Amino acid sequence: MPSLNKSNTFVFSLIATWLICVVAGLVYFQLEQLKPFDSSKVLLQKHWFNNFKKQLDWVDTGEPSLVLITEKKCGCTIQAKPHISSLTSFAANKAMKVVQVELTPKLKHVIPATPAAVIINKSGEFVYAGPLSEGLACAQGSGFVETVVTNLAAGFNSNLLITQTKGCYCVNNA
Repeated sequence: MPSLNKSNTFVFSLIATWLICVVAGLVYFQLEQLKPFDSSKVLLQKHWFNNFKKQLDWVDTGEPSLVLITEKKCGCTIQAKPHISSLTSFAANKAMKVVQVELTPKLKHVIPATPAAVIINKSGEFVYAGPLSEGLACAQGSGFVETVVTNLAAGFNSNLLITQTKGCYCVNNA
């Protein structure tokens, strides 16, 4: 019998070690996804908003607009698809034009990471720039954009620039 107890102890120790390694690996890889949205301070550059509009060949239409910037090869964009879909419906219900833009080499100079959003009011002025949300999954519950859209629909221009947040972002190295 004593050898059976030693055998059980060894098996339990082996399983516990394996479990700890798996959990540690999962935590490590999840935390690797947490990246700062704008560590190079792209959004803080002088004339950033004018340069952004120039890169898009933006024409003011007299209606508020939500510009969503995504990147096909970005895993974070794939994770954010349900949130992007929800945002599109939400903004449309608030009488806001939604423009979805794929990241281009030119846009990499004015957009630090994707997925990102820029909100422009009906006068063509800056309202919001930054990520869709923060956190590991960049999910709907942690979104900034919904709050800004609601405030804009109520007549408030927040001039909100989010640069110091971490989440699942594909950082652009322009």
